[in-house]
Amino acid sequence: MKKMLIYKILIFLSTVVYADGLQLFGGKKSSENEGSKQSFNNDEIVDDFSTTEVTSRKNIESVIPVKRIPQGWVFRDELLAPWESNLPAVLSIIPDTTVEVVYHDDNRTTKEGFVLPIKRASVEFQYTSRLTHELIMLEFVNVDFIYSTTNNNDSHFILEGITKKVKLKDTGFPQLTSNDIVKHKVLMEYGTPKEFDGVWHIYEDVNSNYKVRELDERNIKVETKSLKVVDKLEKAIDDTYSQQGIEYKKRLMVQGIDI
Repeated sequence: MKKMLIYKILIFLSTVVYADGLQLFGGKKSSENEGSKQSFNNDEIVDDFSTTEVTSRKNIESVIPVKRIPQGWVFRDELLAPWESNLPAVLSIIPDTTVEVVYHDDNRTTKEGFVLPIKRASVEFQYTSRLTHELIMLEFVNVDFIYSTTNNNDSHFILEGITKKVKLKDTGFPQLTSNDIVKHKVLMEYGTPKEFDGVWHIYEDVNSNYKVRELDERNIKVETKSLKVVDKLEKAIDDTYSQQGIEYKKRLMVQGIDI
């Protein structure tokens, strides 16, 4: 009887332990499944829709802007008198009030053999700065006089050209030279000249002709001329003294004759 009782007790205990083990492992497996599911959910692939900005570096060229050549009398980058300004107007803005106007005739022979006096005038004055001493000459021409000799007062003289001589002062160390002015001022501001004849650096646009040359190590000469005034002068000569111009003038003259 005792043995039977002991066997029953052992069988009962083993059944309880087996059931608990099944419950324990079952719960453990379930928790592992839940953990794996949660881990899978957390590890889901997330599409990144944020845009990555791609920057491309372009080659940036250093370009020195080319300065426009003077369109008249320019002082410290300010246009004081444009081409074709008349003589009285220009005289009113010249800082030196003691200047004198010099009148002279420039005789010219036309293709037809006529000797034509071109009426010209000039004004010369000086200007001194910290580094330079400048001699400036403003040149005028009377185009209207070619059409009629009655057009001879100062208001008919218009600005045609400018000649400037620049002398460099003693600057100590380093001493500025004419070559420095051409290299660091003229070429850097106006760019490559249209022509270099071995002496003059020549620039040109539709309105002006601009020339610079070195006289010596300390002296520079600059000449500027209005191309439109030159064309206007040539047209006046052609209109008046060419064969066609002469015939036209004769037709106008005979209209006043009553036969």
